[in-house]
Amino acid sequence: MQDITKRKIKSFKNYYCDALYCSLGEFFDSETISQILENKMLTSQQIKILCEYAVIKNKMAGVSYLNLKVPDFGNAVELLEKYEMKGHEIVSANLMNCMPSKALVGQRLMLEVENLLEYNENFLSDLSDLSATAGIPLIFSLGQDLEEVGKIVNKFNLSPVQTLESYGFLDRECYVIGLNFIDKEDQKLLKDYNVTCIFSPCCDGEEGRGAINLYNFVYNELKFGFSSRKCYNVDMLKECYLARVNTSNLMYENDLIDIENLLSAVSDDNLIEIDWDELSKDENILNQNIKINIKEYEHIRKETREVIKNLKEKI
Repeated sequence: MQDITKRKIKSFKNYYCDALYCSLGEFFDSETISQILENKMLTSQQIKILCEYAVIKNKMAGVSYLNLKVPDFGNAVELLEKYEMKGHEIVSANLMNCMPSKALVGQRLMLEVENLLEYNENFLSDLSDLSATAGIPLIFSLGQDLEEVGKIVNKFNLSPVQTLESYGFLDRECYVIGLNFIDKEDQKLLKDYNVTCIFSPCCDGEEGRGAINLYNFVYNELKFGFSSRKCYNVDMLKECYLARVNTSNLMYENDLIDIENLLSAVSDDNLIEIDWDELSKDENILNQNIKINIKEYEHIRKETREVIKNLKEKI
């Protein structure tokens, strides 16, 4: 039997990383970051620097597959290619009318519906058609609290997952996030489709959103992965570790979730050696050769600090 507490694992997938929160979170609290973004205090060049810093942070954390949330088209694809990373550029579905559908075909793009309540029926129908014709993956947030879930039900007369099904989204390449308040019936419905569920335990904990009971998703054999979402500290093994601990606490039973299941969900291509039992220690578990130019990293780090200095003078 393989010793899975000390084994080789593939490099990591990060299914959703918010580039600006990943970079700015190292220097500001979430309330200040929201203020910076709402007041549009960043120039396009500063945004580009912060996006690159987020990609580098993921690269140095052993991530080789990255879906990066950016403010506008074109902020991420070039960077993913530059650092030889797989994955997509995530942008708001609100931006889908900025480019003709033909120009979107074959792009490393993912459109996000951040809140179903903000979109009308015509928009959702058009989005479903665009996804079908251009082959663009879609990502949906299914309600950040019970009140929001209730409002979705009242608006569409369907549960969040039933709403996605009614527009044909579940037949596309589809990802769902914000699953803290999804009920068992919706979980069973997801089982009929090839949907990827995305968990972000560390970010959920920081934002007080409650813990995911991962056991239900494993029991229903749903496809899932992990993300750092708005966390500035990218650590995909910590995401797995916290998901397992949370589930154990919720179910009052340890070892319900097989470690192998978690490692398979978070891993990608290149083998690295880890020690699961050492995760609580502040050690660098990624002792592999990371293909990144240190001078390049120092340059982006310096430019990032200049951006931060400029912001602090404005705030």
